[in-house]
Parts: sequence; structure tokens; C-alpha cells
Amino acid sequence: MHTTIRKATRDKQINIRATEEERAVIDYAASLLNKNRTDFIIEQAVSEAQNIILDQRVFALDDARYQAFIEQLEGPVQNEEGRQRLLDVKPEWK
Repeated sequence: MHTTIRKATRDKQINIRATEEERAVIDYAASLLNKNRTDFIIEQAVSEAQNIILDQRVFALDDARYQAFIEQLEGPVQNEEGRQRLLDVKPEWK
């Protein structure tokens, strides 16, 4: 049995400008992966965007606030319904 996976239809347009050299590098890299330019650019841009979004994890706290933060992390869940709502949220890119 052979299954085919369908990609979502791309119906939004993104216009970008590039130099001839940039376009040539992109086209060459895409060809190395057997992809067309659009698929290559979209996949790379989405992957990098997801990494940037997921990297937003550094924040600074003074000692007292850090200790309070750790206590909340390690303490029992006080709002089970709210916790479940957070766990159910799907990233916007999925």
C-alpha cells in the first residue's frame, strides 16, 4: 500500500528581493537538496523562525525573584484547568 503525503496549499505570497549572487547561492543550495527555490526558502525561513521563537527563554531575575520562580516551578500545580489549557495550545506554525 502506497501512501502519499499532501503538503498544505500555499496561498499567501511573500515577495523578496535578492542580488544575483544571493539568488545563485540559494538556487545551488536548493538543488543540492533536490528542492525548488520556493520550497527551499520557505523551509529554511520557517525552521529559523521556529528556532528564534523557541530561543526566547532567557530572562534575568534578582535573587529573591529567582527563588520565588523556582518555588513556583517546583510546587504543586494550583490551577489544573489553566495548566491543561496551556498544554493544549498548539504553536501558531502547526
